[in-house]
Amino acid sequence: MIRFQPELKLHSAKIQIPAILVVLVIGFVAIGYFIFQAKKQAELQRLGLDDPEAKKHLVTEPMTKKAQEQESKPAPEFELTDSNGKLQRLADLRSEKPTIIYFIKDGCPCSETYEPFMQEFARNYLDVANVLGVIDGTQETARAWSSRYVNPYPIAFDPTSATMRKWEATNSAFTALVDKQGNLVAYWPGYSRWMLEELSQKLADMTGVPRRRLAIIDGPSKLYTGCSFGDEDPSEIIEGR
Repeated sequence: MIRFQPELKLHSAKIQIPAILVVLVIGFVAIGYFIFQAKKQAELQRLGLDDPEAKKHLVTEPMTKKAQEQESKPAPEFELTDSNGKLQRLADLRSEKPTIIYFIKDGCPCSETYEPFMQEFARNYLDVANVLGVIDGTQETARAWSSRYVNPYPIAFDPTSATMRKWEATNSAFTALVDKQGNLVAYWPGYSRWMLEELSQKLADMTGVPRRRLAIIDGPSKLYTGCSFGDEDPSEIIEGR
């Protein structure tokens, strides 16, 4: 009986070791998850996007219809200065590559929420397309935006929002795809997960490159626009919860 005692203890140790490893792995995974969530919440707080009372702007049917009416027409030309003092002409941009234009409203949480998705798109397609953001403000406004988000593409500014009116972009987050001939191929009055996928597919078809995989799983399922550039807001405002 005494001779078998050590073997029983060894057998018991063999059973306990894997159990300890499982507990440690679960613990590390849990810690990693909580650190990730904490960093995500801190970033939302830094951007001012964690306010449960913040309003959301849902795209309405008239907005969609009006944007679609602009498609297949010549894109309105513009000449704007960017945050670095460089002149940005649509004619120059789209002559090189298909060009994506999107409109930004300074201080709009919706524009701030959209920005990471547009940057994700740019990181995957800047080799075959130009991207230009147009913000309502001064050169200093554009500089602050570029510095805050470290944009990999230029941010032009229009302190009078005349470009937005010319493009009939009533709200921020309006996004356009212009081909090399200057035609407005597609125009969206806001953004969503499916809108970004559609933009990706259209650009892939235009350039002949494989469609790139985008990390946009957190994108909204509905089409959201941003804050209005004018006194009237054609979007459907949803109060934060």
